[in-house]
Amino acid sequence: MPMKKLGIVAFLLTFVLTIPILFIFSRNTVNANQFILIVSAVLMLVLWTIAYMTLVDPLLRRGMGALFDVHIQWRGPSGSISWTPVEDTGCLFGLFLDLLGYFFIVLWFMPFVAAIGLALWLRH
Repeated sequence: MPMKKLGIVAFLLTFVLTIPILFIFSRNTVNANQFILIVSAVLMLVLWTIAYMTLVDPLLRRGMGALFDVHIQWRGPSGSISWTPVEDTGCLFGLFLDLLGYFFIVLWFMPFVAAIGLALWLRH
């Protein structure tokens, strides 16, 4: 399934399944404002993940591939284990590209870290 269709399916499943489940589990434990905040956070997570996987990650792979003159793709049994080049590379260069892929996965977390930091800063 192409990434864009997968993103649409992920968003719809979140809307149809996750939010009602959150509502059921959080009933009588949080007020309406807290529930809206939780749902907003979940939707932002899904939307950022869709944008990252369909726009940012392919651009990063193409950019790093052009920089190092290799074609980088996701590999593994499910196509999502490691960020590896298609061409044969040396051991150290392959390790470097794998670590670069993990660095960009950490980059995916940065908006969440920034949002949590901002929320904690505004709270005080």
